Amino acid sequence: MKTSIWQNSHSGKQPIRVLKHNLTARLEARNKKYIESLQSDYRLHQEILYHAENLPLLNGQMPFINDNGLINIHETFLSYVWINCYYFYVLHEEKYAIPNLIAQGKMESRPYSAELLSEAEDLFRYALTLVKGFTDWDKDVLPNPEYFDEESPQGNYILHVNDLFVEVLNFILYHETAHAELEHIKKVQLNQLENEERKPLEIEADSRAIQLIMKNSTSRQKAEIAVVMGLASMLFIKNSLKGGSTHPDVDQRIENAIEILQPSADSEIWTTLCLFLKAWDLQYNFGLIENSNCKTIKDVFYDLLQQAKTL
Repeated sequence: MKTSIWQNSHSGKQPIRVLKHNLTARLEARNKKYIESLQSDYRLHQEILYHAENLPLLNGQMPFINDNGLINIHETFLSYVWINCYYFYVLHEEKYAIPNLIAQGKMESRPYSAELLSEAEDLFRYALTLVKGFTDWDKDVLPNPEYFDEESPQGNYILHVNDLFVEVLNFILYHETAHAELEHIKKVQLNQLENEERKPLEIEADSRAIQLIMKNSTSRQKAEIAVVMGLASMLFIKNSLKGGSTHPDVDQRIENAIEILQPSADSEIWTTLCLFLKAWDLQYNFGLIENSNCKTIKDVFYDLLQQAKTL
């Protein structure tokens, strides 16, 4: 039976509110001395400002750090990221990993797989609407972290995704703390950097964030997936790989992460990235073609990415 885990301490408007404290708790637990060192010399503010407004992503709902070292995060962005985590985790498990185990005789067939996939797809379609518009997350119908049955197959996925989501957000928060640590805002102001000159600072913040999350993670595999999910989630915001006036292109950021992580040829990173590219292709109807001559899933990813770069 579905039950709500919302409590009075969970301020906010969207179901993702029940996880807001988990984000900072894990960040502080994994690297308290690092956070305190940045706060001690006022590079990083003592608090994180949580915005609970029912607004679309493109209406100023992306995370950022201001001149005073205050990190700002927004509920719509958190909802969007959680849904991406849920969709691609369920898609990977129910459409690829579990059928492969069933085919090998290592698992019994799951009659509810189609239902789980259908629910995940409905949820993902909702996430895409949050880019330019806002409607309420239907907690009674769509999977969500606030109102669910822990004993159900869907509830089991939600619990796993909650953990993955917090890891993804820790990578994103580390990106913002890296801006503070490396004094990027001061560099922009003192050197009067043009927009194009600011893009390398974002790559530098990504690199530092990857270093931090990998160093302070209990699971390398989970941390790697969190990094690529955090970066690849930006794909669905626009119909190109362009990062914008001050940010590098999405493919540059993903390839920088791959260069640092050095995943093995059979790493789940490649499958995850392929799923993201295929979903992005489906969203905008680009017509990307999966080359049957590719020998590994890594080759498939790079082939799809090369096609995407020509759009």
